Amino acid sequence: MGDDYEFYIACYDRDHGDIEPYKNIINNEWNSVGKAKVWYVQPNKFTNKMILSLSKDKNLIYLTSFYEEYGYKTLYLKKLNKISCPVVIASMGIFSKEALAHKSLKKKIFITGCKLLRLFKNITWSVTSVLEAEDLKKIIGKKSIYIIAEDLPRTSVPGRIKKNDKVLKVCFLSRICEHKGLDIVIEVLSRIEDKNIEFSIFGPIQDSNYWNDCLKKLNHLNLIWAYKGDVQSDNVQNILSTQDVLMLPTKSENYGHVIFEALSVGCIPIISDKTPWNIIKTKDAGYVVSRTIESFELALLDYMNLSDKEKNKIIDEAIKLAKDKVKQSKENTGYRDIFELRGNR
Repeated sequence: MGDDYEFYIACYDRDHGDIEPYKNIINNEWNSVGKAKVWYVQPNKFTNKMILSLSKDKNLIYLTSFYEEYGYKTLYLKKLNKISCPVVIASMGIFSKEALAHKSLKKKIFITGCKLLRLFKNITWSVTSVLEAEDLKKIIGKKSIYIIAEDLPRTSVPGRIKKNDKVLKVCFLSRICEHKGLDIVIEVLSRIEDKNIEFSIFGPIQDSNYWNDCLKKLNHLNLIWAYKGDVQSDNVQNILSTQDVLMLPTKSENYGHVIFEALSVGCIPIISDKTPWNIIKTKDAGYVVSRTIESFELALLDYMNLSDKEKNKIIDEAIKLAKDKVKQSKENTGYRDIFELRGNR
């Protein structure tokens, strides 16, 4: 949407959890990145003065968090009327039951404090679905003002890429933590133990204790497996194009970009029913099952037992669904409604 709006992005100078900043960037001045200008800041360096300077002459501020310093400081400055333009907060799935269960007391205290200080007054929320809007209203209040804007997928749908038919390549690509369910995938594969399966794990290790538990289980697998590290965002589709099946027993997803990216290259998703992608099941483009070992095992076995013709049909439906999603997102996106708020709130 960079041809229609001017985007100025203020963000940290490194990925979450990284010690080193990005290479080839300049901190505290505007960097040209694609169709946007980006201002990189060291962690813990978002000052009130900087936020006021960055927000000067802007028509809208779109926050991706109120837990982070740039978020709650912006809300406080808005409350003091030092920021005049509308402020929108993306709820990012943080009000789901599963998300709130992690560090629940700390989050409850923080959210209650924000409400007592009335930091959410005159704020518009950006949610990705009706379900997320319901979660928002339960926590923030029934009168919360929101706009539904489904996350935008990549515009690229590379399509099908020829793979080795003799080996079934199964992968997990996500953050390695209990929420995403790598342990469930490992347990499923331990039950099947087909020598013609190769299992690849991609993603950053967010919880080292959880990863160590997974490693113990992996070392007992009677099939080829490998941990291949994190994947840069712009390389996810290339990675998934080498795989046959993506397994993701996640507890919840705000959108699930990796699911779209799997569909776009004909990598068949086997996912939990805790994402916005239940359409995969109705379109016969993959498997949507309950978050249990048995359900994921049955789904994988079902795919393995399909004929080549049946597999090709699912792959074609997956790619078609990805193309339809891109077309839909271009024609009808709530982000335009959000960006046109300027001056209205």
